[in-house]
Amino acid sequence: MRKHVKLLKKEKGMTLIELLAVIIIIAIILAIAIPIIANVIGDSRDRADVSEALNIISAAKLKYAQDGGTEYNADALKGYIDFQPSDNNFKVSFENKTWNIYNHPAVDIVGGKNATSVTEGQLRNYLDEHN
Repeated sequence: MRKHVKLLKKEKGMTLIELLAVIIIIAIILAIAIPIIANVIGDSRDRADVSEALNIISAAKLKYAQDGGTEYNADALKGYIDFQPSDNNFKVSFENKTWNIYNHPAVDIVGGKNATSVTEGQLRNYLDEHN
């Protein structure tokens, strides 16, 4: 037993090579994890924007059922939306039995940079594909 105690007392800590190996392993793990985490955060923001657009369309449907009309903006939906939309310049329209949203971040996410609007169906398909 005394031999083991003496051996333990002689060890003073990690060598420089062992410390460098630990630092390199941590750096490799971080280099792999940071881009993955960034992608997850970006994807969740995109899904949140698309969900918000669907909620805005739902509010427009309620307004449509109560008051009629075919085009709504942020001011027209104030009493129907309990949250602050990410972009108040949006417009929702009901054309050809289809609900469309314009000038919302979800339009760029689902339709691409050149799209002017997206339909409710396109928004729902995006969420189905990205869950």
